[in-house]
Amino acid sequence: MADLVIRNGTVLDLANKRDLKADVGIDNGKIVDVAKEGQFRQTIDASGCLVCPGLIDYHLHLSPLAEIGVDGELACFPSGVTIAVDCGSAGAATYEGHRPALLSSKLTAKAFLHVCSAGLATGQYHENPDPRHWDRKKIHRLFEKYPDDLIGLKVRLGKEIVGSLGLSPLEEAVKLGDELSVPVMVHCSDPPSAMSDLLSILRRGDTITHAFQDQGDSILDKCGRISNAAYKARERGVIFDVANANIHFSYSVARQAISENFLPDTISTDLTTRSLYKRPAVFNLAFVLSKYLNMGMPLEQVIACVTSNPARILGCSDDIGQLGHGADADVAVFKLIEKDTDFGDRKGEILKGRLLLKPMMTIKRGEIVYRDLEF
Repeated sequence: MADLVIRNGTVLDLANKRDLKADVGIDNGKIVDVAKEGQFRQTIDASGCLVCPGLIDYHLHLSPLAEIGVDGELACFPSGVTIAVDCGSAGAATYEGHRPALLSSKLTAKAFLHVCSAGLATGQYHENPDPRHWDRKKIHRLFEKYPDDLIGLKVRLGKEIVGSLGLSPLEEAVKLGDELSVPVMVHCSDPPSAMSDLLSILRRGDTITHAFQDQGDSILDKCGRISNAAYKARERGVIFDVANANIHFSYSVARQAISENFLPDTISTDLTTRSLYKRPAVFNLAFVLSKYLNMGMPLEQVIACVTSNPARILGCSDDIGQLGHGADADVAVFKLIEKDTDFGDRKGEILKGRLLLKPMMTIKRGEIVYRDLEF
């Protein structure tokens, strides 16, 4: 007898091109064939609900890696997130010491390592981005030691961070990424140059995060359309991640992108203690996804941005981001409800929305780790 079956829900499994009423079976932490297994110890009735692969938040900050990091299980499981990618909270001097705390969690946590040794250990002042002070030897050693957990390098390129260094931290990060054969993620808010110059440095597989920000230059051109540089970067294989946060998202950019079908590759939160469960900008990943639904982005593409797309980017699409036979039994169940909700951006503009993705249940490797009281 197998462990658990979810019946009567609408399965959204974009990796396997499934959008249909179906049952999902789970046994021993894996997805199994319902017809083949026959009997199950527990049955969940998901009538009227969406059944998706466990969500992947491609950009947030976890405790204890950063002072403003969130508790992974408390922040992620109630929003359907089963895999979290910490983006630069830790650097070469801090990652290894905090790693045991991540391993003790049921949440799967991967990380982009900050090029600066202290990472984002404190929010009291900015990191030192000067490449002369990077501990390159230790960075090499950490990637050799933890290849499954460290997925790339993170560099922040805001004017207030890099100052007179300009684009050089990004250029050096890309060179280091070449040495390590790993991608680079770049924070692009208020860049020290034209956005086109920043984008031209990025390689296939690199990520521009906060892609819909409007501080300084953005991915819009002078006519208010998506720039040729952004289109060329996408054609080259650069990944566009939105990482909304409280201050890195603008409706003016997002609406234009959606109108041109320049959709994000990944939708993420940039979640910290400053934004967790706080309205109207972020709250959690389910709230951010609801924002994109209310801007007119199709449900299937919204879900792909937190399941099959990031799974492919992480190189783990056989095991996560899908509900095929043998995949990890990470599952998120939602109810799409109608409720008047305010969704905000950096400037305080409010979108009056009606659609809300309400998390009903989260399953991690076959274990129910969150369940709504009424479900």
